[in-house]
Amino acid sequence: MATKTTTTTAASGKKPALSADEQQKIVSGFQALRDEQTQLVQKTQDLEMDLKEHDLVLSTLSTITDKQRRCYRMIGGVLIEHTVGEVVPALQANREQINNVIESFKQKTEEKGKELANYKQKYDIHFSHERPTQQQTNKSANNNNESGIAKKEPQDSGVLVEKDT
Repeated sequence: MATKTTTTTAASGKKPALSADEQQKIVSGFQALRDEQTQLVQKTQDLEMDLKEHDLVLSTLSTITDKQRRCYRMIGGVLIEHTVGEVVPALQANREQINNVIESFKQKTEEKGKELANYKQKYDIHFSHERPTQQQTNKSANNNNESGIAKKEPQDSGVLVEKDT
């Protein structure tokens, strides 16, 4: 990803310009946080698929009235023979544990989202599609001047992250 910063000197009352290394560290930190959040979401989705599989198996086994009927359970890639009566409680316990982990991952994902938002705000990070173009800024300034609202100058400090094309 290419980064751009437009900063002014401290004499004008705004943040001092960041060096290229500082900019790269900020962008790298932001990308690392996004990657962590993406991994949490992916793990949550995988576990939700496992949970659905557990539900499917449990619903199928609930129709069987003979608790001594033979069934097979795959553990670590190995099929092990059990009875329905032995497998159902184990599956229910696994389902509960998976559900708890999913809730934990969802909470961590939410916390990571807040951390990302704080990081974006702290370093004034904007994606190229989030920052208005000069044309849009001029149009809104003209609209504000016509309506009698004081014109607010756009901030020139921060890190702009653009997608490579």
